[in-house]
Amino acid sequence: MLSINSRTRIAILLALGGLVALLLLTAPDKAPELQQVAVPGVRVAAVGLHDLVPTEIVSGRLDPARRAEMHFELSGQVHSRPVEPGQQVPQGELLLSLAAGDYEDALAEAEARLTQESRDIERDRELLTLSKRNYALQKNDLDRLNKLGADSLVSDSLLDEERIKLLSLQAEVARLGSSVASAGSRLALRQAERNRAARNLARTQLLAPFTGSVNRVEAQVGDYVTPSEVIAELIDTSSLDLYVEVRGNVAQSLQQGDSVAVVVGDMELPGEVIALQIDPDPVTFTHALRVRVAGDSVRPGQVAQVRLPLRRLREVTAVPVTAVLYDEGETFVFRLNGDRLVMTAVELGERVGNLQVVQRGIDASDHIVTHNVSALSDDQQVRVIPGEPVTE
Repeated sequence: MLSINSRTRIAILLALGGLVALLLLTAPDKAPELQQVAVPGVRVAAVGLHDLVPTEIVSGRLDPARRAEMHFELSGQVHSRPVEPGQQVPQGELLLSLAAGDYEDALAEAEARLTQESRDIERDRELLTLSKRNYALQKNDLDRLNKLGADSLVSDSLLDEERIKLLSLQAEVARLGSSVASAGSRLALRQAERNRAARNLARTQLLAPFTGSVNRVEAQVGDYVTPSEVIAELIDTSSLDLYVEVRGNVAQSLQQGDSVAVVVGDMELPGEVIALQIDPDPVTFTHALRVRVAGDSVRPGQVAQVRLPLRRLREVTAVPVTAVLYDEGETFVFRLNGDRLVMTAVELGERVGNLQVVQRGIDASDHIVTHNVSALSDDQQVRVIPGEPVTE
């Protein structure tokens, strides 16, 4: 068993060993060697002058180019409904029909009256011809009796009878003449009645005004409908229209028939300006614009964007958007001066694609840093590495 003195010596030795280890761990390093700071490399490009075409991107939803909300022009009970929503129908296809019995009878009556009127007119023409002949014969007989009466061979009563007959025939000729003269008007009235009845009968059928898809049908067989009710909708999706509102400067750059690009999802489609409102909305001061695209690869209701070209910018100073530094509400670029950078304040104009128009602050002959400008500072020494040209 160790004595107290032995245990004390061991403890002291262990403490000394720990102290030595601590000193070794905390000993300072050798004096550091001074190293030269590395000069960062930057990509630089000449500013130059550019001809640019700015674009305005506007979003909207695609709608069918043709849409018809249909209703009957007559009141009545729905007799048949041969189509359903989603069905493709050709132009002239029957969509709905009304019970047509009363209208068929009205047409039959009007046609009968027209036929009877035609026959009456033909009869009056024949009677007029006969009456004119009888009138001529009676007039000759009266002339002959007047001559005999002058020789006292004919009584006055006989002459009066013949004169009455002549007057009666004359009245008949006048009546028939009037009837024949008004034949055209009377026939036109009967024809109008017949045409009106035929149109009313045709109105009992609701036909597709164009080739398209049935979008909705609001009436069932047996329902009573009135002319004020929209009961069917037909759409044509072969072409789709994009309706958007644009600012005045955009409207001034466009005209009907212009070709524009329409983006739907990951597809870019050719579009055509179909309509452009010249006078702006008095509240929003925007112009309504309608652009048409083919409907073979898109469908109604999809969100689309249209890129609208603005007034061309000629020979403007522009830099890549990555060359602009935004700092506390101000904008800067780093201009190269020898191997040093000059942090230059600039006034920006429009952005066109990947280029930013600079209105003031730099010249076309300047060379500027095009990338990673947030890591740079004014009067910093740099080395130039080959950069890409300033392109749109």
